[in-house]
Amino acid sequence: MREFFTYAEFDDFWQKFRPLTPFGREVHARRPVQTRADELEALWDQTQVALDLLDGCDEFQASRLSHHLKRLPRIPREERALYDEVELFQVKKFLHNYRALVQRLPESVQRFFGLEWPCQDLLERLGVGRQSPETFYVSDEYSEELAGIRAEIRRVDETLARVRARRAAEIEEAWNLGFGTREFLVVPRERLRSPGDSPEAGLARMERWLLVEAYDQAHVLVRPRASAEELRLEEERSGLQARERAAEDRVLEDLSSRVRAELPHLEACRKAVQAFDLALARARLSREQALTRPRLTLEGPIHIQGGRFVPCEETCRRLGTTYRPLEATFDTSATVVFGSNMGGKTVVLKTLAFLQACAQTGLFVPAGRFVTRVFHSFHYVGEGAERGSSQGLSGFGFEVRQFNRVWRDLDQPTLALFDEFARTTHSQEAEALISAILEALAGNPRAVALFSTHFRGVRRLPGVRYLRMKGLDRKGLDFGQAKAEGPDSGQATGTDLDQRIRLIDNHMEYLLVPDEGIPRNSDALAVATLLGMDPALAGRAERFFLEGNETTS
Repeated sequence: MREFFTYAEFDDFWQKFRPLTPFGREVHARRPVQTRADELEALWDQTQVALDLLDGCDEFQASRLSHHLKRLPRIPREERALYDEVELFQVKKFLHNYRALVQRLPESVQRFFGLEWPCQDLLERLGVGRQSPETFYVSDEYSEELAGIRAEIRRVDETLARVRARRAAEIEEAWNLGFGTREFLVVPRERLRSPGDSPEAGLARMERWLLVEAYDQAHVLVRPRASAEELRLEEERSGLQARERAAEDRVLEDLSSRVRAELPHLEACRKAVQAFDLALARARLSREQALTRPRLTLEGPIHIQGGRFVPCEETCRRLGTTYRPLEATFDTSATVVFGSNMGGKTVVLKTLAFLQACAQTGLFVPAGRFVTRVFHSFHYVGEGAERGSSQGLSGFGFEVRQFNRVWRDLDQPTLALFDEFARTTHSQEAEALISAILEALAGNPRAVALFSTHFRGVRRLPGVRYLRMKGLDRKGLDFGQAKAEGPDSGQATGTDLDQRIRLIDNHMEYLLVPDEGIPRNSDALAVATLLGMDPALAGRAERFFLEGNETTS
């Protein structure tokens, strides 16, 4: 499946789908593919409701919805005996923004997404005290016991501050050492001795006031020595802090029990807001990219009207070339698309892959109309797929390995895209192999398979549809004016490469038409001429090509 989505160049487009909540981003990171029609219809219904909501919002209202979605945090989802303050803060912040979001939504939208508001009591309990809506702490108002203990701590702190200030003043007077707010000082050793003091006497006198550590040969590091009263007050404070922690834990236990009781409601709120966030993100993407709702059929044809392969559309916009949306109906299990290089057949396959990837990840699609089925498996067979542990295989061997995976999945609804399958082997062998696969797929109603190929010898089989890209419109093209490129050509190139590519693009008709199997002039050789190949050489190749077609027919 990953190779299919890579072939569809879907990853960059998926990044344009931006949920705002952590719950929505978790889904975005998984990129689930839906394989049930009812689940897809439910997602598309949600997107439509969100689109209708955006249509009725002004810019300010829409921005406030985004604001509250962005502010929603993750919340605890499992029962625990004790949630810490950070987890309780997350619950409070979630409930505050969830309520603000719900209050901004019409009642019809609230009912549709199940955005109920069942947790008013819990939010009020988490907001006790003079707290802002998006903060949480265990305030004094939660418990008289806690308020009393904290008052005692404040009293001890005030007394301790006075004792320390008095002690600092005494040290400064005795030793001329002003600590201020610093915990220690580095001073010369001689500052610790009075004239006539012996080292022992100076040390004894100093130890009543200071703690001294050696710093270097000329200096010492000194700290104030706590008095007996300071030590008593610090011990008292330590005991009060232990009592404070116990009282806080009792508050946290009470709040935790309330959160546990509300866990089912919290989970329902989380799921509802996740669905709303994802729907709003899909709706915004639908607005930005002009997407429409897909339609599902059980086993009917896939119908594409105005289908846009967005990566190619964006490239054309950058290059200033015309982009032509796809019009196609695939009404058989197997379809073959013929066409020359640069003719657009790969873009046909990629457009279908892109539209199907959008639809089965729950998005609306870039198309005027897209009717499709729900597939359970998706396959891409061709160049560019990840080879992994198959590095030792040839290109053809690797493609066979890819095909074997398709073959194993054909008992379930499968979409398989074969882009130039078997191009690395002999053309007759490739045509025989493709013909056998087409014959096997033609009678399988569970499969839809598209083959792009330039092998014209593929068998015409019942139950298989054969289409071709309409190709180069040669009217107005003067191939005789195309000059050989290169420094030795002796003539001006006429147009640079970009201009030549635009010329080809403007004359290439990227339309699917029935293929009658009638030999035609080679678009590939015409393109080669327009890109600068010597016209005489290209003309000779064209004659060989037509003669070869006459021989085989």
